[in-house]
Formats: sequence, structure tokens, C-alpha cells
Amino acid sequence: MRTSRASKDTAKVLQALSPPGRRQTRSASGANVLREFAYNGGTTAEPEAPSSDDDVSSLSSVATVDMEDILEPPAKRRKSKLASVATRTGSRSAATRQAPERLIEKSVNNEPVSPKAQKAPRKVPARKIKDEDGSYKVEPPSNWETIYDTVKKMREENPTAPVDTMGCAELYWRASAPRERRFQTLIALMLSSQTKDTVTAVAMQRLHTELGEAPEAAKQEPVIKQESPPPEQTTKDSTLNLENILAVAPERLNQLIGTVGFHNNKTKYIKAAALILRDQYDGDIPSTAPELMKLPGVGPKMAFLCMSAAWGKHEGIGVDVHVHRITNLWGWHKTKNPEETRMSLESWLPKEKWHEINKLLVGLGQTVCLPVGRKCGDCDLAGTKLCKSEVKGLETTPPRPTITFLHLPEHVRIIILQYAGLLRPCLVNISFEKDRIKRAITQSCSSSPMRETRGHWTTTVDRPCDHPRLPLGLLASSRSMRDELGPLFFRLNRFSAFLHTKADFKTFRVATAWGIHNLKSLHLDLGPRENRNLKLDGTGAHRTAFAVWKDFCKIAAQKMTGLRDFSLRCRVREDEVACRLMRDAYPFPKLSRCAIHFNNIQDDDIRPILKRAVWRLTDNLGHRPSFPFHRLPKEVQYMILEYVLIDRSDPYIPTAEWSRGIVTFQERRRPRVNVFPLTCCGTCSPLQTMCFCHSRQTSYSSTCSCFTSPLPYFLVNREFYHDASRIFYSRNIFAFVEEDPEFMMRFLHSISDSTFKLIRHLTFKFPALYRHPSKCAHRPEDSALVSWAVLRRFIREHFAVPLLSITIIDLGTKNYVNNVSPNRNKYLRKLLKSFEDLQSLRDFRVFLADDGIFEIQAETAVLGGVATRREKARSLPFIGKRHLTRRG
Repeated sequence: MRTSRASKDTAKVLQALSPPGRRQTRSASGANVLREFAYNGGTTAEPEAPSSDDDVSSLSSVATVDMEDILEPPAKRRKSKLASVATRTGSRSAATRQAPERLIEKSVNNEPVSPKAQKAPRKVPARKIKDEDGSYKVEPPSNWETIYDTVKKMREENPTAPVDTMGCAELYWRASAPRERRFQTLIALMLSSQTKDTVTAVAMQRLHTELGEAPEAAKQEPVIKQESPPPEQTTKDSTLNLENILAVAPERLNQLIGTVGFHNNKTKYIKAAALILRDQYDGDIPSTAPELMKLPGVGPKMAFLCMSAAWGKHEGIGVDVHVHRITNLWGWHKTKNPEETRMSLESWLPKEKWHEINKLLVGLGQTVCLPVGRKCGDCDLAGTKLCKSEVKGLETTPPRPTITFLHLPEHVRIIILQYAGLLRPCLVNISFEKDRIKRAITQSCSSSPMRETRGHWTTTVDRPCDHPRLPLGLLASSRSMRDELGPLFFRLNRFSAFLHTKADFKTFRVATAWGIHNLKSLHLDLGPRENRNLKLDGTGAHRTAFAVWKDFCKIAAQKMTGLRDFSLRCRVREDEVACRLMRDAYPFPKLSRCAIHFNNIQDDDIRPILKRAVWRLTDNLGHRPSFPFHRLPKEVQYMILEYVLIDRSDPYIPTAEWSRGIVTFQERRRPRVNVFPLTCCGTCSPLQTMCFCHSRQTSYSSTCSCFTSPLPYFLVNREFYHDASRIFYSRNIFAFVEEDPEFMMRFLHSISDSTFKLIRHLTFKFPALYRHPSKCAHRPEDSALVSWAVLRRFIREHFAVPLLSITIIDLGTKNYVNNVSPNRNKYLRKLLKSFEDLQSLRDFRVFLADDGIFEIQAETAVLGGVATRREKARSLPFIGKRHLTRRG
């Protein structure tokens, strides 16, 4: 049949408008050959049934009586269905929809299928089984115990979900009464609906602290705020109670909880529930779940969770969206809302698990099994074929290992903490730290040990500290930071505290409660205020001081296991008081260094009590087996004797002239402490708080290095005497600090000739106090020169002159009277020239403060030309290196 031109043009137009054809098999082409020419063939067919996705599944919640179910959730967007196409394209579009499904399935299931692979056991949900007697029994789901135990173990190993630390059961105020705690738990549950746990915790904190206060807008503050010390941090009561809820205005309550979801409705429910609790339940919450559900906004989930957290009664399971969603994903049941899930779980789950299943699955839903984007690769159920809804192939790539602050070496962390101000080089006073005024971070105290004169005593202490307040917020940033840095903070810092009253003791106990077992260094100032002496029969402040000290000793014995350095200061002048204080310190832990100070005046009756107590606290009092010292090699014996007999500190040398290794000949019990102040050795205080040297004061320290009499070492036996005397007299520098030769001779007459033969270094210091020769006669200079001649003759006859070195130090004159310095210089030149009769000396050195030109001449007169060719002394007694700077 011949086709017309119009029909050909019509066919071309239809072919151009139709979609391109797919490649088909011969059978498919034969079946669809007539359908290609059917008019409107695709629109007359029945529409395709919608697929079941997450948006329209049976897991969506329906209306219940809980607050989150009373409030309508926002509508979900649904995917719009494409309109049906023309009849000629129906089969093509159907084929097009089927192809991507096959591609997705192929991309997800990457595991090769083995013909011998065993299939996973069938997941059987909970079901009812009819017994022979006609009753029904609920059979639990298959493998539910394995799933439950696996998830429980996974949650216990990594409790990092928000519900673990900020759940409703943890948001009550710790210092509140039991009834107020129950009310706070109920309020937390009412705020938690449709709200994250982190947001609920913030709202609860505001209710705990700001409910009874006026709004911030009503407070009048100046434009420029003046810096003032922070208020004292004490334990406060929570403001969240029934009375404040009833008294607060709805607008103010709505403002405080404005961060939670649907806060307007929750404000109405909380106010209404508070009225019911006051009128019907005597201010407490109901003790049964049905009565709790009568409160506005409280449904089964809140009621059962409140019964479990507040009353400790497990009458039902609190099921929220996480529990409802996850149990359906596991295939335990097929329920449509949380209420059906609760009834299904209660029908077969053991009652001892009703309390923990909510927190268990909520934490799982917050960390791993998320509502959107589940992390199946991070779940311990992955690969076990126990989870019905596991998505295979979607393994989560492990994050790259990151280096945090806690992964750094300890010495690096210490440097960073020192820079941040958390570790101080100075003493941390716990009593004053809360009142410390913030200053610039660039200002810091001098940490170098400086000798400062305090009264009649020169001691080594730190300068006053002007550091800013300790940044303790760094330790509160996370639990891991507190656990890792807390021991460093208490172990490397040195602390001090005042224990004058019970309030001081409470401040110390609260400040150190969380790290007291790591406290290493502590200094205490005990006793009544205003430097009053502690008395045994006193009342008031004296009785309080004894009670506080006794309580502190108990805490030290029980909790201060890391205490190693301890010092105590208390003004005591009675033996009975000293004995009682030391008796209460009996249960103290073993210390490494200890020091105790009782008075600035020497008391020979109290000092033995202190000495015995310090020895006992440092575990040096008990009987110890004798050490075989004589069996050590002779070189080791000499090293030990040098350590205990040489390079000791003489406290009777003034601060400006102080140096180690000098033993002075002077009266050590002279009462003129104003003219002759004492100098601290710098090692007596374990914490550098004050001086604990025993000379002229009632104190004792286990680390004091002040010079003491070597007599105990000389009385062991004859061999020990020879070794100790040879090292002591030959290695130390013996000095006379008086210019009067007759005063020197009084000391020398009491020493044996054998001792003189061992002395190798002798120094004469002429103090600046003397303006002229000490002898008063018609011609005082000639009289003084005669006395010096007698002394030089004594040196020639009793000392080993070829092995002896003599040093003469003159500190000059300090006044401006005319002709004083020239006359004295003339006298000193005559005196130094008279030392020519000691030309056999090993060494002779002179320092003249007012006549430095004559020093070389005086040394040459004794030593000859050797004086100019020898090496310069690195340091001289009493003056250090002053001679080097002057001579170039």
C-alpha cells in the first residue's frame, strides 16, 4: 500500500518527540512491538505501590501522652512521585527504574559470594506462643542475650555518650536534700523532651544557680567595671526547689529554660505540676508511676524513668525514640510507637535489665547507631550477622592518629604548664589564692633564692609573689585533663596554708580534696593569730588550734600518701605544748624532708623534743643495724668524710661576706645579735618558706647544712679520728674575724700542736667596724705591732709553715673623718711588711679595700718574685671575686 506524504511527515514528528529507544532482545522486541504504537498505553495502568523508606516506615512515632508526643513534630518532606509518561514510553521508564536498583545493590555488596558460605540464622522476633492449656507465653527474640551483652560491653569500654555525664538522672544538685533531688530529677525529665542532653544540662545549671535571682537586665552595673577580688567559693545550695518554682514569674522561668525545645509549653506544664505537688503531695513528687502520669506533660516514659532515678523503683521501661528505633532495627519486634515497644519489651525482658536498657541504648543511639548516618563499621555487632539492619560495605575509615596535649612527653607538658601559669616556681598559698588580684601576665615573682634580713636573722626565702591567679579552668576542661594533669599540679607545686581557725582548715580541705593523695610539698602556719604563743591551758583560739592540728594529722595519715616535704611553724614556749603537738603528729606518713620551728629564741629544753620528732617523721629514729664503714675502700671513706666535714655553712658570717667552707673562730653564744646577725644556710627549709637553722632559735631541720661541731666523728675510734681530723683541718679555711691579736691567742692556746700541724689555710679578716688599732695607749700602733709579732712567732713554732697559706682581708673604713684612711693605710703597711719573717709560707695573699696599690708589694715581700708569676686566685674568703674586678 502506498503511503501518503502527510503520514510520513507525521511519523517523523512523532519519532522526534519520543525518547530514544533502548537496546532490546528479540523476545522483548516481539512482546512490545504493538505497545509502541498504542495510544496512551502508560496512563491507563494502575499506579505503582510506594516503596517503604525511612520517612514512611512503621518506626515513626504516633501521638502518645508524653510531652514530646503531645507536641506536634515538624512535618517531614516526602519525595514527589513522577507523573506517568505516555503509553509509548511506559515500558522504557519501568526498565529505567529497575536498572539503578541493581547498580546500588551491586555497589553496596562488595563481598564475594561463595557457594559454600553458610547463611546467617534467621532472626525471629518476639512472638506469642499458645500453650496446651490455652494460655499465651511470650517467646523472646533469638540471640537477644548475645546482642545485649555485646552492646553492654562496648558501652562500658567507651562511656563517652552525652547521656553518661549529662543524663537526666545526673542533673540533680549534689548538696540538696533527698526530697529536693527527686523534684530536680522530675524537672530535668520534663525539660529533656525534644531536647539534647547537652542543652538540658545547661538549662538545669541555670535553674540551680539563677532561679532565685533577679534577671540580669534589672541589675544596674557601671559602665566601667572596677576589678575586685572574687567572692569566696563556698558550697552553695541549689535554687531549684518547689518554693522557688511557685514564686518565680512565668516570664522569668521561660527565660531561664529558653534554650530547650518547646519552652513555652514546658513553662506552663512545670508551673501547673508545681501547684499539684504542693496541694496534693505535700511538696514531694508522687511515689507511683500512675500518679506521676497524672501530672501535666508527664507520660509513661518520664514516669518510669523518674521512678527509677528518683525512688529507685523499677516498675517499667522508659522507652524513647532511640530505644524504639534500635530495637526495631535489631528485629526484636515490629512496633509502631514507643508505647507499643515498651509493652513488648516488658513482656519478655528480665526485670533486672529494665533500669539499664534505656541508658544503654540511648548512648548507643547518640554515638554509633545514629538516626541519620549510622556508623555500622564502629559497632561491635558488625560482621556478627546479629543485627538485622546492618549495612555491609559501609565501614567507617579509622581516623588518623592525632597527637594531643596528653600525648606529649612529661617534660614538654611541664614546660607548657609553667608557661600557662599552672606550675609556679614560687610558693602557692592556699589561704590567699582565692583573694589574689589579677595582674598582668608579664609580672612574676623572682624565683631565685635571695637572702633577706628579717629581724635579727638572715634567711633564704622567695620574694613576695605577684603571679596572677592559678588558671584552674585548664584542669576542668575535661576529665582526662584533670586525671593526667592533676598529679603534676599537686606534685610539682609547693603549697602553704594558714591553720588559725576551723574556717582555714575547711578551706584547705576543700581546695585539696580532689588531689590530696598527690600532694608532695606543704608548709603550715599553726596557732593563734597575731604571733601569740600557743598555750595548753588556753581557751578559744588555743583550743581551736589543737583541734585543727589533730584533724589535720588524721587526714595526713589517711589521705596524704604522697607527702614527702613538710614544714611547720608555731610559736611555742612550753615543753608540754611541744610534746602534745609532736604526739599528735605520730600517725604522719613517712617523710623525706621535715622541718619544725617553735621560737626565735634558743630553748635547749624544747629543741631535743623537735629533734626527736623530726627523726621519727623521717624514719631515722628506730634502731638500725650498724653499717660496716671500715670495710669500704679508703677512697670511698674519704669521699664520705669530705661530704660531712667540708663545705659547710657558718651561720655566724654576715650575709655580704658569706661563703661556704669557712670556719670562724668566735664566741658563738654572744648575745649581740643586732651587731652579729645570723645567716641561713639556704637548705634548712624544704619549701624555702623560712629559716629552720638551729643556731640561736628553737627549730630543727633534717636538711640543715649549718656548721656543727665535728666532735662526734672524732670519738668513734682512733683510726676514724685520724682520718676525720686530717680532712677537717686540712680542707677547711679557718678564719679570725677580730683584729685584736690577743683575742686570737686566746683561741689558739686551747688547740693542740698536732692540730696546728694539720691546718693548711688561715685567714685574718679586719672588719670595717675598726677605724684604728684596737690598743689604746700612748702609741697604740707600736703596741699592736708587738702583739702581732708574738702571734707570728707562735705561727712559726706551732704551724707547718711550708704547707700553710695565709690570707689577709681588710674591708677598709666606712666613715668620712679626715685623716682616718691615710693613717690606717700607713699602719697596715707597717703590719704587712712585718710578715717578712714568714717567707717560707706556701702562699700569701692580701686584699686592701682602701690601699690596693700596696697589695703586690706586700705579697712580694713575703713570697719574692713568685708573687707576680703565680696564677690569680679565683675567689678569696669573705669577698668572693671582688679582687679580680679591681686588678683586671
